[in-house]
Amino acid sequence: MPTKETGGCLCKATRYEVAGKQEFTIQCYCRDCQQISGGGNLPLYVINRDDFTITGPLKKHARKSDSGNDLELQFCGECGSPICNTNSLLPDKVFIMAGSLDDPSIFSTNNKVYETSRQPWDKS
Repeated sequence: MPTKETGGCLCKATRYEVAGKQEFTIQCYCRDCQQISGGGNLPLYVINRDDFTITGPLKKHARKSDSGNDLELQFCGECGSPICNTNSLLPDKVFIMAGSLDDPSIFSTNNKVYETSRQPWDKS
């Protein structure tokens, strides 16, 4: 039976639901993810796009990632909290910011990427 995970932004104006299982998780240390998170890395909970429903005010920002892929970031249109992103490398996936999950304790990973960009002060 598929899981139903939920989450959203800080002000609760934007909400989402995941109607399927997680595909994989990563902890990304690239500069894009550092700037999105405001920290040293970004924990991402990855799901199939077809299993993702989001409601509420959204703002989107499109750009090229450090690796050259098309990246679309989605933020709450009210409070600016980062919610998720998509990229052209894996167009059928949604990368949910793990901190936006209602129960972020479900997140765990040993899959760390772009560690060459890891900041010396980030010991996570």
